[in-house]
Amino acid sequence: MEKDASVTKEKVRNYICDDLAFYILSKLPLKSLKRFGCVRKSWILLFENHHFMSIFRNNLISYDHSYYDDTSLLLQLTNRDLCSFSGDNFGDNFDDVIIDLPDPFKDEHPSIRVLDSGSITGILCLYTGDLRYALWNPTTEEFKIIPQLPREFDSPYITEEVIPLGFGFDQVRNDFKLITNVLFCLQYEDIDYPEFSCEYRIYNLKSNSWRKIDKDVGFISSFYTQTCQRLYMNGMCHWWVFSHDGRDITSFDLVTEEIITTHIPLEIHPEVNDDFNVAYIPLSLMVLNGSIGFISGPLDNTTFNIYILGEIGAKESWTKLFTIGPLSDIRLSIGAGKKGDLFFQKEDGDIVRFNLTTQLIEELDIEGDNYSILIYKKSFQSLI
Repeated sequence: MEKDASVTKEKVRNYICDDLAFYILSKLPLKSLKRFGCVRKSWILLFENHHFMSIFRNNLISYDHSYYDDTSLLLQLTNRDLCSFSGDNFGDNFDDVIIDLPDPFKDEHPSIRVLDSGSITGILCLYTGDLRYALWNPTTEEFKIIPQLPREFDSPYITEEVIPLGFGFDQVRNDFKLITNVLFCLQYEDIDYPEFSCEYRIYNLKSNSWRKIDKDVGFISSFYTQTCQRLYMNGMCHWWVFSHDGRDITSFDLVTEEIITTHIPLEIHPEVNDDFNVAYIPLSLMVLNGSIGFISGPLDNTTFNIYILGEIGAKESWTKLFTIGPLSDIRLSIGAGKKGDLFFQKEDGDIVRFNLTTQLIEELDIEGDNYSILIYKKSFQSLI
């Protein structure tokens, strides 16, 4: 009898320990959770446990990440207007927060975009259609025009295209940096196909000058001026590059200026086509409650998948956490907000907000034609 009681107590103790471990693991960051799979074999299978993954997803979304402390959302509406939201209810916060973008270049018909790499630093990078750049602090209304990038070649056979990749803050040197890719195209009359080459150019605010860096540059298309193709987080800029398999993410450390490439596994997109051609699938980079990820889709015109990266440079750390849909008439993703809010543009141009926790979609009474979402934190940082 005593032996049976002892066995029962041992089972209860093991059950409680497993239950407690289950609870603790569900609150870990994805990177840590992946690594804990080496500790116990059963924990490797947690990603196949629907109940555990449901708890893990809810914790990921609801966690109050310090990344969003004292921040607001900026929504670019047109080439001249921004609006700022500090609360959760857009309807209560929209009317009196329109921000006019400055016109640092004094153009007759100004068309200015905000580089969508984010602005936790409080400084925005503005650029025009012909890729002139300026830095702007909306809090102090101070701006600074960045010198034009000097041309490398003076030849009718060589064209240069400058593509903005990222903007962020070097915390060690207390310096802002803008990273661009310069694409050179050599085209002679007697050759059928042009020759291409690329290089990185970086602008430093402290020196107010451009410089080249000797790094391997992947192929980057000019569509990277579109939204959700780059982001800045924790001292690193991230952007898409094309590879022979499809797309990779390049991560650039603003302090060391080292580059890390993270491959996207082909099996992420088996439903697209039999050739695994992922180059033209809509992929939108985002920060989801402090985690780097991307939205894939719309697949079949209605469904989106969300993947989170556990560790930069580790291809195997990609994890699909959410499938959204079917959502009708959605054209593309324009960014992520706070606490599981995602923003999409519909085919008719209207904006909708989808919340990952409630699974509810809300049409926003906002009119515009050129949208992007930014996380912004006020700062009195001087640009001088």
